[in-house]
Amino acid sequence: MHCPSHRFVCVILLACAAAGSVSAAPEVLGRYAGSFSGSGTILEGPEASPHKVRCSFTILQQGTTDLSLQGTCWAYLIVARSVSARLSWDPRSGQVTGTYSGSRVGMAQLSGRQVGTDFDLTIQWPRPLYGDMAAEMKVVSFDPDRFRIVVTDRIGVNGPVRATTDLTLLRR
Repeated sequence: MHCPSHRFVCVILLACAAAGSVSAAPEVLGRYAGSFSGSGTILEGPEASPHKVRCSFTILQQGTTDLSLQGTCWAYLIVARSVSARLSWDPRSGQVTGTYSGSRVGMAQLSGRQVGTDFDLTIQWPRPLYGDMAAEMKVVSFDPDRFRIVVTDRIGVNGPVRATTDLTLLRR
């Protein structure tokens, strides 16, 4: 039995800052602070089949440019994993950076920027995970209270690039 994917969780935190412009960072962060629930599918490992997960998060605004996330994700109705993350937005450069903890390989580094209404990020793992040390994340805002989040990664050393996370996050 696999635990909920570490990739799934870092996606959740980034969705909260996915709408608005860089110059509007304080308004965007305040707008997305709150309680969220998400559900979707994750894929773990070269031979794994997608399985359903659900998550519940509380996201707090820290100052004018930071978010802090605390939450839990469940798979198979009984397997739970606690997660946390911090996200900082630099209004001068438009860059977003942060950290995520809850992965079995240790704390991951997050970096990227907002492009239009989408959010493009890179996840850097501290050790190889499924044959590499990076994954790509895309967050698309459908409306102020609903987002689609997709993480893609190479599965296996020479394997294909596949979606490892595909979920929807809703404000509670």
